[in-house]
Amino acid sequence: MSTLRIGKLRTTIVDLPTSRPHRFAHHEIHHQSYLLVEVHTDAGVVGIGEGVSPGGPWWSGESIEGQQQLIDIYLAPVLEGMDCLALPLIRAAMDRVTHGNEFAKAAVEMAVLDATGRALDVPVHRLLGGAARVRLPVRWALSGRGEQEVVDEALERLGQGHPALKLKLGALPPAEDLKRAARLIDKIGTDHDYLVDPNGSWDYRTAVTSVKELEAMGVSVVEQPIDRRDLAGMAALVERSTTLRVMADESVCRPVDAMSAVTARACDSVSVKIGKAGGLRAAVEVAAIAAHGGLRCYGGTAIETSIGTAAAAHVFASVPELEMGCELIGPLLLRDDLTVTPVRYENGHLVVPEGPGLGVDVDRDQVDRYRRRG
Repeated sequence: MSTLRIGKLRTTIVDLPTSRPHRFAHHEIHHQSYLLVEVHTDAGVVGIGEGVSPGGPWWSGESIEGQQQLIDIYLAPVLEGMDCLALPLIRAAMDRVTHGNEFAKAAVEMAVLDATGRALDVPVHRLLGGAARVRLPVRWALSGRGEQEVVDEALERLGQGHPALKLKLGALPPAEDLKRAARLIDKIGTDHDYLVDPNGSWDYRTAVTSVKELEAMGVSVVEQPIDRRDLAGMAALVERSTTLRVMADESVCRPVDAMSAVTARACDSVSVKIGKAGGLRAAVEVAAIAAHGGLRCYGGTAIETSIGTAAAAHVFASVPELEMGCELIGPLLLRDDLTVTPVRYENGHLVVPEGPGLGVDVDRDQVDRYRRRG
């Protein structure tokens, strides 16, 4: 390979239905939208990336439509002709054009890494430093809907080998939410590992009173209990907790956020995600900073297709520590997918793809079927 330079960037919005409704703290989704980014190189190799806005722009501030406009109008012209192997320069070029917009930049970098891996005939995790693990334990995230439905789904997924469960909170008043969580845990079984996630919907006083109740239920982790900006409040919750661990999600996006969380002792663990970090390499950096600061790492999800899930699997295979496993359930939660062969799950674990690049191939017929028209 004498050269591998970026030619054209092409984007396509697709909308995929979910297999069941999925609740966040304040809303429910029945489909998930994605932005596919294709990097066409001068060597004829095409790389694919995926932009996602988990449940809409409420989480990150970025919409799928905005990501498309940003890439088509602002990023594509400055990236044309750049060397795919010069990733720091590509990132610097994108940062000069626009501040933030980490999910859009992550989609571009994902496509560049896929093209590079395909050209070199190596999986992306080799480009990130190599794989420390080839299988990732997947915690199953339950919907916030009817109690019996949640119990049935939990028992089904535990029977399939998923090692742990996640409950979404925040849809009900806190007192009712905690009572509901206690009932669910009692029905599913108290001998399982539980993580709860209010999506930052509690105020500090509510979180303080909830910590002891969650510990009494046997919950092991609470994810982002209060507002993402309140690091002091997060740190105070860490001090108040005995058995319950406090995880940062929205509070820790980029590497600089990980440094702030370590310094403030604002959490026990960090949910690492490609989109919020700004790319695969930045996600590995977030995990490294967290691990060096004594924090555990968890592989978070934005409900990706097999494309984004494969990319995340390469990241989580490469990070120095992943004791808490991951939550890469996207392809299992979607009614359909965009790849010829979906990523592979075995006994509740995700198998890290070993093919060149991301290790998955796009199904063009599926993309055409679900692409947004009009």
